[in-house]
Amino acid sequence: MKIKNLKWIIALGLLALTASACGNSNATLTPPTTRVATQTPLIIYVPVTTTPQPTLLPLLPTAEVKAPATRAPTRAVVKPSAVPTKPVVVVTPVAKPTAAPVCSIGTVNLKEPEPNASRNTKEVGVGGDTFRFIWDPPSELQAPGDPNVGYLLSVSSKRGGFSNGAAIYLSNNKYWNDGKIYIMDKPAVSSLAGGEPVQVTWNVTIIKVTSGSFSDSDPTIRPASFVTCGPQSETRLISLGVY
Repeated sequence: MKIKNLKWIIALGLLALTASACGNSNATLTPPTTRVATQTPLIIYVPVTTTPQPTLLPLLPTAEVKAPATRAPTRAVVKPSAVPTKPVVVVTPVAKPTAAPVCSIGTVNLKEPEPNASRNTKEVGVGGDTFRFIWDPPSELQAPGDPNVGYLLSVSSKRGGFSNGAAIYLSNNKYWNDGKIYIMDKPAVSSLAGGEPVQVTWNVTIIKVTSGSFSDSDPTIRPASFVTCGPQSETRLISLGVY
């Protein structure tokens, strides 16, 4: 409604200005230099009505506040430590042991005791049979000769929970000088039994002493070192009983 009144007021003002201009058109014009202002200018006040703006500003749309993205912790880069320089290892060649002397003679042929022979000894004390060991040497040892060549006579007895034995190192010269026989005495045979019946095995191997020597006075003493000169003979069994 206020806007419409404003339009009418402006229109009335324009009409008044037009009428004034027409009334003065027939008057004698005074030169500008001699013209004196005799009229009061018409001042029209046009009230301007403004619509008051709202005191409160409209609310802005609420912005969603997002939590800052959590960054994964930066992994510290660990530089590898310097690899220590490996010391140069000087390998000293190991001297190879001197090969044992080659000895190839052969084997013996067992004669006595016969296979599965039966012998007896006393249960308590010393007494009973002796063991007569006889073998036939190969052709190379059919006479006395090299003092370092001889025989290893192995005798062993076993039963449940009991074992005993003897190793005899006999030179070939000693064997021939004693009549090609070795006798195991009664005390030694009794120790093989240990007071109960037992099975005894025996065999012979030709050997050669490479360090030390044979002990003819005590053939149970082992030479410092020796090598075998052929395969072991057959193994025979003796059944040793007690009485």
